[in-house]
Amino acid sequence: MEPLVHRLGYVALNVSDLEGAVEDAQLIAGASLVELTADRALLTSNARHAELIMHRADHSSLRAIGLETLDPAHVDEVARRAREAGLRIVSETPSLPVIEKSVTVAFPEGHVIEVHTPMPRDRPRRYAGPGIHPRYLDHANLTAADPAASAQLMMQVLGLKLSERTEGWELAWMRAGDGRHHTLGMAKSADGGGLHHYSWEFADFADFKRLGDVLDAQDRTLVWGPGRHGAGDNIFAYYVDAAGFLVENTAEMEIIADPHFQPRIVDPGENLSNFKVVNRWGQLPSREWMGHFNACAVLG
Repeated sequence: MEPLVHRLGYVALNVSDLEGAVEDAQLIAGASLVELTADRALLTSNARHAELIMHRADHSSLRAIGLETLDPAHVDEVARRAREAGLRIVSETPSLPVIEKSVTVAFPEGHVIEVHTPMPRDRPRRYAGPGIHPRYLDHANLTAADPAASAQLMMQVLGLKLSERTEGWELAWMRAGDGRHHTLGMAKSADGGGLHHYSWEFADFADFKRLGDVLDAQDRTLVWGPGRHGAGDNIFAYYVDAAGFLVENTAEMEIIADPHFQPRIVDPGENLSNFKVVNRWGQLPSREWMGHFNACAVLG
């Protein structure tokens, strides 16, 4: 059976300085501002109405992840599976008025997932402005105290497929219907449920060069990369944005089209020292990358 969700829909973040976070997303990533109110900003990098959503809050945290389904019936199926698993249904009202149908589910370690029908393609495909202008927001890697239980529950409820994991479930990568190696990742963290990073898809390697130069012009640096992950085979580079979130920039991620694909189980090495899994170009993760964590927002 195909996964119930097709791709990443959006990442919603809480930020303390909304205007500063929006400016940073425009100047560095090159996202386009769709809407800015006193309490919320919508940004995108393509024709989709919104991909990155920022809410004004007391401190930075992960608010929600949106996963897009192509079939409204799959929203109902996710709701059914969530109730069967004893999970809390936060809402069955879409978080944005442009979304036709959705269900929002709270998972045990604090992650909030909204499964929704497609975001309207009502924005200009190309737009002016600074920054890189990525192709789209493509994945998010979450954290959990028990990544095996968290990943398995998400696969059970959301219909995601396991692409790859480490031997002890320290890391797991799950794909949606578009076949990308991972739409959601899960990493073990002593801090518990949260967000490790979210990721923009770049067009080619020249974008990574420009990213480094744009950061340098602001007296900032990359946290890790450029390199090529073994898991996913994607080129990567990471930086920390103005709101304190770790942002990956990626290209050339592996596509898994085989419906009978057997998940890979790999040895990460001590402290992610197996470069064949972590970075095939050799540079291992920085201390800042290893320790990065943003908590999930506390639901009311």
